[in-house]
Amino acid sequence: MRMATGLTVLVPAWNEERRLAVTVATVIAAARRHLSDFEVIIIDDGSTDGTSKVAAQLAARFSCVSVIRHTTNLGVGAAFHSGLTRARFPSLTLVPGDNAFHESGLDAVFSLVGKVEMVVTYRANPRARSPMRRLLSICCTQAMRVVTGKPIRDAHSLYVFPVAQARQVRRNTGYGYHIETLSTLLRGGVEYTEVAVQLNPRPDSSSKVMRLGVLARLMATMTRQFFRFVVLREQVRFASVPAPSIVRTQPIAA
Repeated sequence: MRMATGLTVLVPAWNEERRLAVTVATVIAAARRHLSDFEVIIIDDGSTDGTSKVAAQLAARFSCVSVIRHTTNLGVGAAFHSGLTRARFPSLTLVPGDNAFHESGLDAVFSLVGKVEMVVTYRANPRARSPMRRLLSICCTQAMRVVTGKPIRDAHSLYVFPVAQARQVRRNTGYGYHIETLSTLLRGGVEYTEVAVQLNPRPDSSSKVMRLGVLARLMATMTRQFFRFVVLREQVRFASVPAPSIVRTQPIAA
């Protein structure tokens, strides 16, 4: 039986006025090549630069784009859950507003929507990021393999989640939202396909990830999942709920 098609793309942005427009344009171009139904939700996460203005301009230009604004910076996990709550389509992905992923990777991911239950990507050029970022990714991936019992290649990349199941995962508004969601879905038996993606080089080496508070919350999430699934052997069962209804209020073309 063919799976339901349609994709919600979340684009969280915090002070990304320089990169947001190209990110959204790249997402829309790739989506149009592979999807008949999609939406793009920009989550302006309390930006203090011109991100809000750019987001509003994109929503005015593209009918498939809508904007959620957080009045303060709540973090990517909160942005994920804000978008997950509003998602209109059966599948959902999050593409960072800093144009982190090359368009070829989006093509590879979007081409699988409606054909597989979940997509888990791995970065084919991890050296595009700093040694510390690579070390963090290696540690997360090894820990995720232990927690889930699955030989995934990358626990810190791009995903396509089934919305109906993702909405049943414990709400985690910290940076570890993806650890919480991915590990729970894998433990719940959601089938996945892996595909390679390319990272765009960063003209600056800044990262909002390598902060002690963020790293501590990430470790706390992974530790909790380890105790749930490895120590306590918790079983995950998802309720049978319908996927989001696709209500087309206007054409997705610009």
